[in-house]
Amino acid sequence: MRKKIFAAMMVSVMAVSLLAACGKKTEAEPEATEPAVEEPAPEPAEAPAESSTQEVIEEARPTSLDDALGLAVLEYNNEYFDQGEVAGEGHILLDKEGSDAQGEQICYTITCYGRYEFEDGNFVCCAGNGAIPCVIRLMINEDGEYNLVSYEPAPDGNLFVDWIKDNFPEKYWSRCITVEDDDRNELERQQRSYAEEYLSTIGREDVEVGDYSDFEHEILTDLGVSVDVSNAMLDVQSGDNFEKNCPYWIGEREVIEEDVRYIYKTEYDKKKGQIIFSKTEYDTGNEVEKSVYDAKTGDKVE
Repeated sequence: MRKKIFAAMMVSVMAVSLLAACGKKTEAEPEATEPAVEEPAPEPAEAPAESSTQEVIEEARPTSLDDALGLAVLEYNNEYFDQGEVAGEGHILLDKEGSDAQGEQICYTITCYGRYEFEDGNFVCCAGNGAIPCVIRLMINEDGEYNLVSYEPAPDGNLFVDWIKDNFPEKYWSRCITVEDDDRNELERQQRSYAEEYLSTIGREDVEVGDYSDFEHEILTDLGVSVDVSNAMLDVQSGDNFEKNCPYWIGEREVIEEDVRYIYKTEYDKKKGQIIFSKTEYDTGNEVEKSVYDAKTGDKVE
């Protein structure tokens, strides 16, 4: 079974080595002076030798190819995405070249990656990418550990087809250029399994997992707010205030900040004609920030 590696709460098995550095400090002896008394001047005391021992923690590397590929997908994509609470990945190994014992392996894969957050009580994939053909090169050391050498995803646009033909064996061209439904479903299953396992670790395993498109989202214009005012609210949310974390739909999303879970909410009070943004603590319900806008003019009320 694949070992799940959570981006937001990743716990690595560490290998520990110790480096010791020792140095000695001595103070320069003062110039000889005639003592005020007949007693000889005391020699300056030598500073005690300093020694320090620093614990160097190195991340344990995977010893199975499946785990190594999964970790490679996570490590590469984590550089580009940071939304949500946890990351998930999927990968299908089409073929590989190289020794299974030691040395470099070239792996021809199709991968996917997604990050998840709570939206309206569901655990939703809020960022990531779909099925992408990728050439992953790994190096196996003498201890059987895999280390990433290079990660090469297929480019978007006009270069895509030529890149596949230049980098994948011909027998996989068709499968990579037009990814089959069975492959997409398998990738999605693997990716969601990370989200499901994460939910079980925080006691929220009953939450539904899905993509944004799997759930209904009402926006301001659906409720009769003009396009101009709706656009004005988007401008408000593009700033640096707390509203930037409020959802662009009528609803709520959860965000963890410095180990505290908050609920960011966007509401529409039709009776009062107001659009309300708020931030509250998840555990206590205490309101942290709030702003109110006129739904007819877009002006800030409070």
